[in-house]
Amino acid sequence: MKIAYVVSSLKISMTFVVNELEAHEKAGWQVLPLVSCKPGTLENLSKVMVKWNKRAVHRPGILAQIGATLREIITHPLRFAKVIFWLATLLVHSPGEFAKALYELTACCCFAGNCRRFEAEHIHVHFASRSLSLGLMMGMLTDLPVSCTVHAFDIFTRSPGSLRMRLAKCKFIASISQFNVEYLRSTCGSSVADLCRVVHCGIDADKFRSVTHQPECGRIVCVCRLSPKKGLDVAIRACAKLRDNNVKFTFEIAGDGPQRRALEELIERLHLADKVKLLGARPNDQLTELFSRASVFLMPCVKTPDGDMDGIPVAMMEAMACEVPVVSTVISGIPELVEDGVTGRLAPDKNAEALAQILQGLLGDMDTIGQFGKAGRQRVLTDFCISENAAKLRELIKN
Repeated sequence: MKIAYVVSSLKISMTFVVNELEAHEKAGWQVLPLVSCKPGTLENLSKVMVKWNKRAVHRPGILAQIGATLREIITHPLRFAKVIFWLATLLVHSPGEFAKALYELTACCCFAGNCRRFEAEHIHVHFASRSLSLGLMMGMLTDLPVSCTVHAFDIFTRSPGSLRMRLAKCKFIASISQFNVEYLRSTCGSSVADLCRVVHCGIDADKFRSVTHQPECGRIVCVCRLSPKKGLDVAIRACAKLRDNNVKFTFEIAGDGPQRRALEELIERLHLADKVKLLGARPNDQLTELFSRASVFLMPCVKTPDGDMDGIPVAMMEAMACEVPVVSTVISGIPELVEDGVTGRLAPDKNAEALAQILQGLLGDMDTIGQFGKAGRQRVLTDFCISENAAKLRELIKN
């Protein structure tokens, strides 16, 4: 089967999308990635991420977009009129989402041509953001069914009206967690929730099979984009409490992002430069070495003032696949991966004191770290294996 994938980018934070593309290709499907941004740097990307970036069709130049739009108007006037009517309806529900969709209209016309030449049979979108508007308009121009995977910010920070009218046009909605399904039920109604099927993001468990976990006492790691919803400021404040309690530890954070400067200042203010290190972005295929020596993976996710929060971070799955127990919070779908007292520990969000107490107890108990680690790997193998979860998605697409 031939399927077009619509994504906003294929950068380092989109590992879960590339995992899915790889799994589809291994299953014999042909995939055309359509990326709504212009090509970026390939620095710090894994080999497989570089491969898919080079294969993807990125947003073309403005002249190509204008030319493609004129061709669509001339060759498919009724379908183009359908898109314009849909945009007018979107304007009534959400002027903001309308503006974003309008921006994607000319790129949509280019990508519609790519879909026809590829002979795509289905369009799948990741994130119910403007990527979904782009995918839906492509579906109208090509008369192809459209589905969408919903994650976190794309539903938690959108108005229910604009979400409802766009998600309702999908053939089905793949939700990364049951939490998301219930969230959509409460905000968008049963008609949208009934389109949802839980399809977890997943990882290639075979990649981590040969990793020998030899945890160093007190070694804490995190891999993530440096953004407020990751709760890294809370983690660093918890580290200050560990130091004050004379706990031996180091905390290494791999990643980059908008919060980097603020975190550097917090580390300096709390005099933690010898304990907490910001390592910068690391390619995904270089993370196993970091995980292999870790005692704990720490990411105390929070809900931000605008309602944004994480879904189920893929980096947690990767750590658990390497038998590293996770310490996080009871936020969003995280408890669907991390079972408190079984595969790791969950703390209340934004509570550095409670987090420090959990870390102090866990870091001093290597036997429990080993037990949690083994249980965590089994949890990933059972429910977060990309080959099985991508197969679920393919079944939904085919039916």
